[in-house]
Amino acid sequence: MTEKIDRSFDMELSELGEPDHCFSGSTTDDGIASLDVSQRGTDDDDADGSPGLFAKWIVQQAAATVPHGEEKDEFYYCDEAQVHFTGKRLDGSLFASSREDGVPLTFIIGQDDVMQGFSMAINSMQPGEKAIFTIPSELVGTKSAGCPASIPANIPLDQAVRFDIELISLVTISEIVYNEGILKKTIKHGMGNIKPCGLDEVIVNYNVSLEDGTSVSMSDSVEFNVAKGFFCPAFPIAVKTMREGEEAVLIVKPEYGFGKQGRPSIGNEAAVPPDATLYVYIQLKSYKTVIHIGEGQTIFKKTLRAGEYVGNQGVVRVRLIGKLQDGVVFDQRGHRTDEPFEFVLDEEQVSDGVEEAVLTMQLGEIALFTIAPQYLQDPLVVVPPGSSSVTYEIELVSVVHEKNPRDMSRAEMIETAARKERQADELFRSSKFLRAYRRYYKASAILMARLLEDEIDEEAKQMSVSILFKAAECAIRLRCYQEAKCQCNEILRYDPGNVRARELAQQPFPGDSLGIDTDALYRGLKMPLECKQMKMAELGQKLGQKVYKFTNQKANATYTYHLPQPKVKLGKKMGVMRLMEGHQYSGRKIFVPPMKKPGADVRTDYSPATPATATNNRNNHE
Repeated sequence: MTEKIDRSFDMELSELGEPDHCFSGSTTDDGIASLDVSQRGTDDDDADGSPGLFAKWIVQQAAATVPHGEEKDEFYYCDEAQVHFTGKRLDGSLFASSREDGVPLTFIIGQDDVMQGFSMAINSMQPGEKAIFTIPSELVGTKSAGCPASIPANIPLDQAVRFDIELISLVTISEIVYNEGILKKTIKHGMGNIKPCGLDEVIVNYNVSLEDGTSVSMSDSVEFNVAKGFFCPAFPIAVKTMREGEEAVLIVKPEYGFGKQGRPSIGNEAAVPPDATLYVYIQLKSYKTVIHIGEGQTIFKKTLRAGEYVGNQGVVRVRLIGKLQDGVVFDQRGHRTDEPFEFVLDEEQVSDGVEEAVLTMQLGEIALFTIAPQYLQDPLVVVPPGSSSVTYEIELVSVVHEKNPRDMSRAEMIETAARKERQADELFRSSKFLRAYRRYYKASAILMARLLEDEIDEEAKQMSVSILFKAAECAIRLRCYQEAKCQCNEILRYDPGNVRARELAQQPFPGDSLGIDTDALYRGLKMPLECKQMKMAELGQKLGQKVYKFTNQKANATYTYHLPQPKVKLGKKMGVMRLMEGHQYSGRKIFVPPMKKPGADVRTDYSPATPATATNNRNNHE
């Protein structure tokens, strides 16, 4: 094994030792380059570090490595790189450098006028990485055959070159409306994976500018409802793609701004000319989730403080305050003493409305609920007559989980499942179909854990079939027909020859009724529908099946799970470049004027999202 060399940009090629990677390039029909990679120390014939090859020597590793394309989503368009570089001929003579004036070079990977080998080199890097490249003469032009490159400048033609490159940042540009209607350049990534939608209320900082940098409107901490929108059509569209804390710059075409009419000046805000492209700095500071839940979607929920996912809820402790429309408190539990109010879920110890509200909550969450009085039949509380609706502020303080089936013995599993089945039968006879369905579901989940053990348990299998039929009947009574079909499909995993289940699964049902909140069937349960069906996929593998499919009608999509196969060693193909993933990118430069962030004298052109070479970009844009 070759001894590792402590490299620097000051070293000659002969001092660098064996390259870490040697590349061979290829081009698709679209003119997009891809790379084959040979790792250091392989037995490839070309991995000898000859100067005429496309080779890479790593000088400094990136602090964190992100695989190519891992963070891309359906809106991915292209990547903007910001680099410091020095370009030399192989004899060591300098022809270009960004370090002479200290201004980094900013460009789009795959941009028409960028040297093809330069784009390919940077595409192999991670932000924070430093590396030395030798690039062969056939890659010193652009991706259009025979066209000389203008980025970097002064590239010598028809000869191999050396580049010392530091990748400062790599910014993703998303096309969140087709045909470049709205482009989004992410300056700072947000937290978590949840994004605002629907009725959610968001708080943003923003600055809207024209192409010449004139600020049209700027505000710090403005709040608006996503469904109702704000300022111009681009705002609600954009925030639906953002995570809390995220900062971005939007490039908005006129049809998503103020169109052909423009907008007159309003107060201290400047006018927007007709057909003007808008440039928007926006930061999603925070947001409150607002949803409708419960039967008929009649319970209104606004999250005041987010919590942490807790999975299967059993015994909960809460603090709650119920108020009438005039603000009079009629229910207060868990506040007057140090001890929160404790109750067992699914045991009818509180009203349906309060229980449904708590089932939507996460540990530590505080939320405000608006509930109609008919859902507040509570043995401990009386709602004054004449109230059209009441509000509850609830904090979920703690949760005690039900015992995990995998921690139970076989006898305990069977007995617990049988007890829940009996309880569900009683609820069914009382026409409490939602509670019955949830209890059947819990019994089924316990038995599934048993069926995923090493041996097939015939008793558990037969119990599961019986319980799943009862759950299907509950779903039909609730007019959740898709859920009924799902239960029948699960029966067919256990018993492929079950005629009754097959007939029921194939029976044409009307569309799902809006009378029941389908999510309520699984709220507070550790294994929601899709998770349970993936577990069924594991069971299917055990029973010899290779592929498992199910349909989520709410998402209008069919999911196919290819069951795990033995791992195979991947070849040396690195795959297509980032720009292949954004193949719809037009190849032009993307201009953004310098803009100030609200409440600060910090211009966005000092961030990775806006080129420091803004003047050069403007000239090319025009």
